[in-house]
Amino acid sequence: MKTRGMWIATSGLVFLIIMGCSSKNVKSTSEGTELSSSDGTSRDGGPGKGGGNALRGGPLSGFGKKPADESIAGTAPLMLSKADQLAMDSREARKTREDSRKQLLDIYFAFDRWGLSDEGKKNLSESAAFLREHPKAKLFIEGHCDERGSVEYNLALGEKRAKEARQYLSDLGIHNAVAVTSYGKERPACKEHDEACFSKNRRAHLLIEAD
Repeated sequence: MKTRGMWIATSGLVFLIIMGCSSKNVKSTSEGTELSSSDGTSRDGGPGKGGGNALRGGPLSGFGKKPADESIAGTAPLMLSKADQLAMDSREARKTREDSRKQLLDIYFAFDRWGLSDEGKKNLSESAAFLREHPKAKLFIEGHCDERGSVEYNLALGEKRAKEARQYLSDLGIHNAVAVTSYGKERPACKEHDEACFSKNRRAHLLIEAD
């Protein structure tokens, strides 16, 4: 009997120890961690082990609540295609040529002379103002003569007139690209055979060269 009583007492003691350890483990688990609910979310509303709100269409963290709160990194500059750039350059060049017809003035010369008159210098000074506003414009100067004299002589005289105009523009500080040519008496502006018409043909004609 004594042996049986000791066995019962020992068994009861072991049972109490086991129950005490189980209770302690349950308490530690409830205090140290958040238990996940059956739908995969933690008790504080955050996502649990099952994926939770992120998979069920809930709000994502790390984003502003309003579109205005979101900032976009620096916007890339507008890029023009080569064709668009060429078209734009062509329109600008065409406008420059159209304006030049109104603002580039002809230079007139005395008979058999290539020196500039006071009026010729004045006209070149006014033309220089336009060229300063368009430093990339390419200037073309034509030298012309009246019908008197040989073809060869007038070609040489027309060239001297064009070069004289170019030199004066350079003296005024104009650095545009300038080309000169002479048409002599081959391209008269006026075709009457009198001095009034001859005086209109003895000229240097300025124009913006087409690309």
